[in-house]
Amino acid sequence: MTHHVTPTRDDIPAPAVVLGLSDDLRPADVGPLRGFHAARLGEIARAQPEGTDARWAAEHLARAIDADCRDLDDALVSWEVNLAVGDIDRAGPVQTLRQSLPTDWNRLVETAQRFAGHPDHLPRWRHLRYSCAEHAEFVEQRTGDASDGGILHQNEA
Repeated sequence: MTHHVTPTRDDIPAPAVVLGLSDDLRPADVGPLRGFHAARLGEIARAQPEGTDARWAAEHLARAIDADCRDLDDALVSWEVNLAVGDIDRAGPVQTLRQSLPTDWNRLVETAQRFAGHPDHLPRWRHLRYSCAEHAEFVEQRTGDASDGGILHQNEA
């Protein structure tokens, strides 16, 4: 019989103050982004006349973005469990999950960036290129790329 330990909130690392790596994403990051999308896309939908293709498209986009937010939230709950039990470097489904998080997050952030001038837009909603510092270092070594968004080159002139 397999025994599974369910992690508690104390087992899960706190979210990073500055979001720079996708490993730092937590479910708490999704709620505000989801609400922001709902408000902005709802404004666009309501501005379109009832029964028009434009209204349908705006409402459909709002529903799709909301579903993407729910899916990312669910994935981040799974990620937190893997963090708590120390399985983040295990090959297979955990790595597939780890690799999908920045893609899903970045797609939502890209949509939010269309409204970057809105007072409710948060600077935390930024594109995440790397999962962790080791990933950033590996990519730079392989590509010679020093454009890490400040993760590895914060103190260089």
